[in-house]
Parts: sequence; structure tokens; C-alpha cells
Amino acid sequence: MTRGRPVKRRKRSSGEGTIFKRVIKGVDYWVFQITLPDGSRSNPKYVRSLELAKEALLKARTEIASGVLPSDMTFDDWAEHWVGTKSDVSQKTLDQYKRNLATATGIFGKKQLDKIQAHDLETMLKAIREEGRSSTSARQVFINVTGCLRAAYKRGLMVRDISEQVESPRAMKRKPVMLSRTDWQTLTNASRKSSRELIVEFTLKTGMRINEALSITWEQVDSDSSYVTVGESKTEAGAGRTIPVDNNLMERLTSLRAKHYERQMQDRSWNPAGFVFSTNSGKRGDKDNLQRWVLTPLLKEAGLPHLTWHHLRHNAGSYLLSENVPITLVSKILGHANPAITMSIYAHELKEDFEQVRVAMAKIG
Repeated sequence: MTRGRPVKRRKRSSGEGTIFKRVIKGVDYWVFQITLPDGSRSNPKYVRSLELAKEALLKARTEIASGVLPSDMTFDDWAEHWVGTKSDVSQKTLDQYKRNLATATGIFGKKQLDKIQAHDLETMLKAIREEGRSSTSARQVFINVTGCLRAAYKRGLMVRDISEQVESPRAMKRKPVMLSRTDWQTLTNASRKSSRELIVEFTLKTGMRINEALSITWEQVDSDSSYVTVGESKTEAGAGRTIPVDNNLMERLTSLRAKHYERQMQDRSWNPAGFVFSTNSGKRGDKDNLQRWVLTPLLKEAGLPHLTWHHLRHNAGSYLLSENVPITLVSKILGHANPAITMSIYAHELKEDFEQVRVAMAKIG
């Protein structure tokens, strides 16, 4: 018996659908599905007659042809579709969307979009509070979920924008931990016990964002002029800026550089990128691992309060302003787009010398 060539199934295009019969516990059902614009298939829908199935399938085709997704779409279905359209964001942002939308999925994921009400959002926020999560976390979830629902409203899948009916949680403003000059010196001294802790003094004295510091290579360290040049940055203003380094810190960097050179002479494949703060295996350091295994233990050992890498950056900016370094220069060091941003963050650090104002006005006569 000669077998024929296997038939290759044609991929259905947007708007096409299928209807088939299924018997469940002795009862006949007609099931229909339709292909969505992104190529995925809608969830199967069950009706009791072929006529109803044909009518529902025709309605879904009409909606898709007019640019609207099927009106019986659930939040689960729409959220998955909506995230799939976010091709211009990073993987980290996509993962954040998925995590936050999953919170809503647990509350009203199986509901049809046009049946979701304001009280569903309120129930979600209440559940977040009962889990003990912060108001900042609740706000981020609310922003992502309502953004998803607002997009559904614009596509005609919801009759109203329910996000306007619920007040967004307010982000909790945390006051950064500020070190005294004595604490600053204590932390700096503690970080000098080995080259592994050098990242702490480096971040504290340069005010770099931790990811900027971890991306620094030896080519960006100018030991002759005692400058470090930032490469890529979170902001356009931060990229390529030069930061002066004091002699003590530069001596430690030079010593570490010698150790790296010696290691590379033994193993040419070690740390090929030349990262200053590389791991033992020669790869770029990880901020979370360094927080857990370097910064946090060092703070405990020194008897200082818990700090994050961003706290060190904030302390650097505050310290420079307390030493009367011009705010325009502090703004450049920190990589802010303009001094107004620096002012909005550090205004409380600027000294109010009213006597200076009095003397200045007296000069007018």
C-alpha cells in the first residue's frame, strides 16, 4: 500500500474560525473558535445549537474585521493579547507587566471584559493591602492593570473606562537613610579590608548608579588624571560623564588593576571585557548578589543601618552639597539632565544662610 504525501495544514488567517460538535455527559454541544489578529486562537465557546454557533462566529468575524476583538473576551485573554503587543519594551518591563497583571487575574481573570466593574479593582487593591504589600507596589499594579483595561476600552471591548472610577493608590515616599560624617568614615574604613568591598567606597565617592559602576572597565579609569568616565547610563545626560576620584580611592583602584593584570597573565580568557568590579569567574558583577553578600554584611559588621546602593548614591549627592559644591556641578557628577532635577531631590540639603542674604541686600545702599 502506497502512502500519499502528508497533507500540510494551512495556517488560518485572522477572522477564520471553526465549528465542531462535542458531546459532554450525553449532551450535544456546538463549539466554535476564531483566529485572532495575533495568530492565536480564541478560547472555545460552547452553545446548544449549530445555528447559535454560526451566529456567534459571524459576530466575532465582524468585530475582528472592524478592528475590535471578540466582545466575550475575558480579562485573562485580553491581558495576554495586550502584553503580546508590547514589542517596544525590555524583557524586564514585560516580566513586570506579567507579574502585576497576574494579581488581577487572581481576582477577576475569568470575567468578561464588559462585565468588569470598579468594585473589582477595589477588591484587587484590598487583597494587595491584606497581603502586606506596600502602597508603592499597589500603585504599580494598579497602573499596569488599568492601562490594560483602558486599552480594552479604546478597542471597544468595554463600555466605560472604569479606571477613572477608582482612586489610584499613592506611592509611599521613603526618606533615604543619611549617614553622618562619622558613619561615612566608618563605612569607608570597613570597605578597605579587601578588594571585594572596593565597590562600596567607589559607589559612595562617585555617586554612580550601581549599574553604571558595575559596567566600568579599566579603559574608563584614568589613573594619571584621577578621573573615571561613565559609559552607558540610565539617562542620556549620564552617559559619557567624567567623575573626579580622590587619591586614596585611586590608589585602591590601581592596586586592584595590578591584581587583575596578574590574573590575566595566568589566564588570558579571564575577564576579557576588563570589568573593574568583576566576579571571581571574570564576569560583570551582579548588584543583587553584591547587596546580599557584600554591602549588607559590611553594614552589619560596622553597626550601621541598612542601606541600598541607591542610598549610597544619594549620600554622595547630599555630602557634596553640604560641602558647598555648586549644584550645577553636583548635577553633572550625578548625571542628571539638568540642575532642576538635582534641586528637586536635594533642596533640603541646601543651607539657608539668611545672614548672607542680609549682607547682600545691604550692599545696595
